Amino acid sequence: MKILAVDDEEVALSSLKRLLRRRGWRDVDTCNNGIEAIELIKATEYDVVILDMLMPEIDGLQVLEQAKPYSPHTEFIMVTAVDDVDTVVSALHFGAYDYLVKPVEPERLFLALNHAIERRGLLQGLAGSGTGRQLELSQAFHKIITHSPRMLELLSYTQTMASSGNPILITGESGTGKELLARAVHKAGPTPDGPFVAVNVASVSESLFESQFFGHVKGAFTGATADYPGFFVQANGGTLFLDEIGELALTLQTKFLRVLEEKMVSRLGDPKQIKVDVRIVSATNVDLDEACRNKTFRLDLMYRLTSIHLHLPPLRERKDDIPTLANHFFQQACLKHNKKLSGFGHGAMQVLEAQDFPGNIRELAQKVENGVLMANRTHVIFDTTDTVKQHADLDRSLCTLKEDADIHTAYVLSQVKGNRQKAADILGVSLRQVQRRLADMKKEPVWEKFLSDI
Repeated sequence: MKILAVDDEEVALSSLKRLLRRRGWRDVDTCNNGIEAIELIKATEYDVVILDMLMPEIDGLQVLEQAKPYSPHTEFIMVTAVDDVDTVVSALHFGAYDYLVKPVEPERLFLALNHAIERRGLLQGLAGSGTGRQLELSQAFHKIITHSPRMLELLSYTQTMASSGNPILITGESGTGKELLARAVHKAGPTPDGPFVAVNVASVSESLFESQFFGHVKGAFTGATADYPGFFVQANGGTLFLDEIGELALTLQTKFLRVLEEKMVSRLGDPKQIKVDVRIVSATNVDLDEACRNKTFRLDLMYRLTSIHLHLPPLRERKDDIPTLANHFFQQACLKHNKKLSGFGHGAMQVLEAQDFPGNIRELAQKVENGVLMANRTHVIFDTTDTVKQHADLDRSLCTLKEDADIHTAYVLSQVKGNRQKAADILGVSLRQVQRRLADMKKEPVWEKFLSDI
C-alpha cells in the first residue's frame, strides 16, 4: 500500500509520517509543495494521497484537479483548516474521496484511509487492475489499441465510470483519440444501442447554432424548407459527443447550459418543448480551467460537463505503443492501397520510436500510410534524417505560445504542400481554424513569403 502525504508544513508532514508508520503503513512518501506533488502523482502509482488544501503557489484543489485524470484509481483525502461548503463541493466534484478538517483526530484519519483503500480495491475489482492480472475490457474498447499500463488503467477506470451515464469530459492533445474513447464510453454505457451523434462544435456557426442543436420547423426562417430535428433530438436515448467544446462561443453557452439543466429543447418556430434524454460526452484540447479564469468559458457549464474527467496521454508518453500502432496502421494501409508488403525494413521502427509525434496517433498513422505508398520493395523504410531533423528542431529559441503555434502550422503546411484540409486533419483542428490562423499570420511580415509560396 503506497501513500503520498502533501503539506507545506514540514512539522506536520513528519508527524503524519510517524503516525502512519506506527499503524503499519511503511511505504509513505512526503512532499511539501503542490507542483512537485503533481509530478510525483503522474510518475508514481499511489493508492492514496493525503493532501493539504492550503498551500502556496498551487493549492490542494488545483493539485487534485490536475493530477486526478492522470491517476484515476488513486484516492484523495483532502485536509484543511477551513471548513467551507463550496470548497468541499469543488473537491468532491474533482474526484476527492473524503474531506477532513484540522485538527484531525488520528482515528478519524485512519477510518478515512481504510475506507479509501477499500474503495480503490472495489473499483479495481470491478474494472480489473492495471498492475496485476490482465484487464478484462469489454468489446466496447476493442478499437482502442494499447499495451501501455497507463492507458490500460485509464480504460479500466473509463469502463467502470461509463456505466453511470453521467457527463464525461475527455481532454488531451489533438490526435490522441478522444472521439474513439467517446464512442467506447457510449458502447460501455447504459444505452449502447441508442444513437451516437458526433458534433464538431467549432464547425457550427453562431448564426446556425440554435437551428443545428435544437432544430427548426419548416418555414421558421428563410431557407427552412423542411423540419429538422436538431442534434439533441437526434441523440435522444443515446449519446451526444461534443468535440472541441472549448470553442463554444460565450454568447451561446447560456442556451446550451439551460438545455442540459432542463433536458428540454424548443425548435425554432415551434412553441412546444421536446423532452430529451441524452448523455453528454465532451472533448477539448483547450484548458477549460484557464478559459474559466479568463471569463471565456462559464464555470457552471464546465462543472455540468465534467462529472467525470478522462485525460488521454500524448503518444510521446506511451511510446511502448508505437510498434503495435504502427503495425496496425501498416496493415490498414496495405489493404486500402492494395499493396503486398512484408513489414517494416531494418531500422524503420527505430526511426518511428525516436520521434515525438506532435500530431500524436493521427500523425503516426499518416506517416505509416505514406511509407506504404512510397515503398518500392517488400518493406517500408524511413529516411533516418527524419530523426536527425527532429533532434535538431529541439535547439530553438524561446518564443510565445502563439509564435510556437504559427511555426508548427507553417511546418505542417510545408509538409503537405499547402493543402489546408490535410493540415487541419494532422493538426486536429477544423479547416476554418487553419484558415483563421493563416489570416492572422498574413498580418505579420515574417510570414509573407512563406504564405505566398503555399
